Amino acid sequence: MKTRKRAAINSSAQHVFDVLRTVSDAAEPPGVSDIGRRLGLTGSTVFRALTTLEASGYVSRFRNLPQFELGTMPYLLNRALLNRFEINLASRPFLHELARETGETVSLNVRLGWYSLRLSGVYGSRDIYHRDRLGELGFLHHGLPGRAILAFLADTELASMADFLAETGHEWPGEAAWAELRAILRGTAETGFLAEKLPMSPGFCAIGMPVRDEAGTAIASITINGPVFPSGNINTLLAVRDRLEAMILADPQRFASPFAHLPPERILLKVPRSKAAP
Repeated sequence: MKTRKRAAINSSAQHVFDVLRTVSDAAEPPGVSDIGRRLGLTGSTVFRALTTLEASGYVSRFRNLPQFELGTMPYLLNRALLNRFEINLASRPFLHELARETGETVSLNVRLGWYSLRLSGVYGSRDIYHRDRLGELGFLHHGLPGRAILAFLADTELASMADFLAETGHEWPGEAAWAELRAILRGTAETGFLAEKLPMSPGFCAIGMPVRDEAGTAIASITINGPVFPSGNINTLLAVRDRLEAMILADPQRFASPFAHLPPERILLKVPRSKAAP
């Protein structure tokens, strides 16, 4: 009897999490019947799960319609996660300085396993709209923030990441493409930053600057969305990054990742489809 009761409770809890995940992944706020079709659940089961989630602040009604979107609680949890990284608040003055210098949006991403997590962003005076959001994830080999970190990792780590991608089926690009990417990234390591061409601004690039710890390992990256390079003030921008690194070197334990104790292959995160393609 106790076993059956426990199984029923576990099943109900799983339905709640499944419904929350469906609301989070939906492109538009779904309704009860839409969620039921996606999960293969009855309307009453979905409604009970939504009632639980709404009461605890995890979902809310969209414009008072019978459709649901994420509530305040997931955003509070997201903020709490981001603030566990000491570099988040400590880097803000440096990001503001770079935004004033360039007029562009400046972002800070940290390494989380084989992923890049956007911790912070500062808008520049010339920026109209920047689509990336705090807490967004991407694989290290996709996008400028992650590649700026990946370019400064040891060969052994690159090999471990390749094994991880191949074993888990997470967008493994294939041996030839991976070798080509490694060659490109290795060529940028000597400059101290990674430049990416901007199709809308010929002759200019966005730049990603790694932020390294006492071992010289990239633990984060600062991305300036550009166009800022080629530019006569590139050394000025690198100097700002260098001051942030100096602060980290002065107190390495403070700025260690709260997840540094976990092997990268143990960190399995869901990357949105828009962030899962090169």
